[in-house]
This record gives sequence, structure tokens and C-alpha cells, in this order.
Amino acid sequence: MRFVHLHGEPDLLRERLAARRGHYMPPSLLQSQLDTLQPPGADEHALTLDIGRPAQAMVADAERWLRQP
Repeated sequence: MRFVHLHGEPDLLRERLAARRGHYMPPSLLQSQLDTLQPPGADEHALTLDIGRPAQAMVADAERWLRQP
């Protein structure tokens, strides 16, 4: 099993969350979610991608990484 972990700065996450309309999670809950999140450990075979990058670049990186044996 492999994980693709999307990481982002809290301000960017807050901005994107606030821009969503009709989303189930209000921006006021973001900090509690970040406090609870446990990033993958070294033994969990994860790729961490910065969400500040363009989506197409992240998808390309993830696809390339997932194709590796």
C-alpha cells in the first residue's frame, strides 16, 4: 500500500476552504483537523506533495511515483 499525502500551509488551506460553496466542513473546523492529522511516517511508503504547486504537476509526480516498482 502507498499513500499520497497532500500537504499545505494552513493559510492556503483556509483560503481554499473558504472559497468552497456548499461544502460540509466550515473553515472554523480546519485547525482542529490539522491538529489531529498525523503525517505519514518514514515506514509508510508515502509521497508528500505541496498543494501550493499546480495540480497537473502534482498529478504527474504522483503517477510517476505510483508506477515505480
